[in-house]
Amino acid sequence: MILKIDQSSSLKSIQSDFNAYYPFLKIEFFKQIPSHHLLYKTDSYSISESRKYLEGFYDGIAMIDISRKRSVTAVEKELEKILGLTARVFRKSGNVWVETTLTNEWSLDEANEEGKQISSHFN
Repeated sequence: MILKIDQSSSLKSIQSDFNAYYPFLKIEFFKQIPSHHLLYKTDSYSISESRKYLEGFYDGIAMIDISRKRSVTAVEKELEKILGLTARVFRKSGNVWVETTLTNEWSLDEANEEGKQISSHFN
C-alpha cells in the first residue's frame, strides 16, 4: 500500500487516508518548539506550511510505503523526513488512543490488529 502525498495535501487528508487502511491506528503530527523542547499539534497546517525539505517529493508527489509488514517506527521516520514534522502513530485501545511508544517495532498490521482486539472488548 502506498500513501500518496502532494503539495496540495492537507495533514488531515494524510491522516484520513492512513486511517482508511488501518482503522485502529491514527497518525498525529507535531511541531517542536525549539526554545521549549515541547511538541504541539499541527492539525491546521497544510503541507506547504509544514514541509521543511523537498526530500521524497518527485514531480510534486511523495509516496510513502505503508505496507502491512512495515514497522511503525519506519513509517514515522519517513513521514518526519518528508514533511519536517514529528509524526506519531497511535493505536485505539477501547475508547481512547494510546501512543505506540513501547511497540514501535511492531508492524502496522500487528499494531492495527492489537487495536482491533482490544477495542472489540469494549463494544
